[in-house]
Amino acid sequence: MQTKTAAVFAVLAITAFPSVLGSSATPIEKVLQMLGDLESKIIGEGHDAQKVYDEFAEFCEDRSRNVGFEIKSGKASVNDLNAAIEKESATQASLNAKIEELASAISVDEADLAAATGIRAKEAAAFKAEEAELVEVIGTLERAISIVEKEMGGGASMMQMKSASSVAQALSVMVEATSLSSADASKLTALVQNSQEDNSEELGAPAGAVYKSSSGGIVGTLQDLFDKAEAQLDSARKTETKSVQAYQMLAQGLKDEIKYATADLNKSKKNLGASAEAQATAEGDLSVTSKDLAGDISTLSTLHQDCMVGAEDFEAETRSRGEELKALATAKKVITEATSGAADQSYSFLQTQLTSGADLANFEAVRFVRDLAAKQNSPALAQLATNMAQAMRAGSKTSDPFAKVKSLISNMIEKLLSEGQACDGKSILR
Repeated sequence: MQTKTAAVFAVLAITAFPSVLGSSATPIEKVLQMLGDLESKIIGEGHDAQKVYDEFAEFCEDRSRNVGFEIKSGKASVNDLNAAIEKESATQASLNAKIEELASAISVDEADLAAATGIRAKEAAAFKAEEAELVEVIGTLERAISIVEKEMGGGASMMQMKSASSVAQALSVMVEATSLSSADASKLTALVQNSQEDNSEELGAPAGAVYKSSSGGIVGTLQDLFDKAEAQLDSARKTETKSVQAYQMLAQGLKDEIKYATADLNKSKKNLGASAEAQATAEGDLSVTSKDLAGDISTLSTLHQDCMVGAEDFEAETRSRGEELKALATAKKVITEATSGAADQSYSFLQTQLTSGADLANFEAVRFVRDLAAKQNSPALAQLATNMAQAMRAGSKTSDPFAKVKSLISNMIEKLLSEGQACDGKSILR
């Protein structure tokens, strides 16, 4: 507000421009000198304006190039981030499928291991029961064979055993002689009967063959049962060993599969978390980059618009200065041609056409206010310049052509001051 008010006061100062007729030089020379000075001033302003515009144009070019590069980089970054997000999304889908597959495989292996362990436990229990039974049978047979061999040496019941018609009777004799317990006798009787039944089935002979009355027969029978029991125990133990080895191999294989699958599962879960984190980071970066890209695009658009407006304003000012220079050149030419005859005629011309230095002051005052209105983008000053020009044309025949202009400027100053106070010091000349 203070700057604009000072500018208006500067216009008032122009009204005190001294008369050219008071100079020692001829009026024509002084007028031409003033026209030349004004022409030089306009040309200097043009050079200054050209310099400012060149700097402005260079700024526009550099800024446009830099923003364009930022936009290109931003688009490339957006494409890269979108590709990264798609890649991480595909990676997560693959890892989820792998995790599901590994979890299912581990579940199956654990179920197989549990089933195999259960079967092995049952087999081990059955083997222990069979082994205990066979060990007990072998012990009983060993004792029986030992007793029979002892009786053959002349025991008290030897005669009774010889008269027995079957192994069962012989065993009964041994029980009566307290050589053999009744429990062992029952077991041996059952073993003999089972053995005789098995042999009868194999040979096609009837079961329950008659026992030959000799001590050698019973020893042979018992020895045969002893051999069979030992063979059966040995077979059972070998089978148990093979079963244990088979179970251990199966269990170890399943445990290894579970171990490696679990490690792979944990690794896949860790990679899944890392992929999800990378995707989240890329999405965050994409949001920021997209926002920056939109801002750069908007900045470039605004920059182009501002630079175009600046170029148009410069062209308009250049045309205006060209028109002013052309008008000054025409004025100099008219004055020179019109006053080439005599100084008196020139003086008369100045009195009739220019009156005094006021006409030149009028020209420069109007131009100053008009330029100030353009620079400040002020409709009020533009209207003042128009009113000043009209007042000068209307007052050219009066003795004081500036009287109306002074009144217009004074009114303008009062208006500015009044509006400045109302706006609390804020500028209204927009």
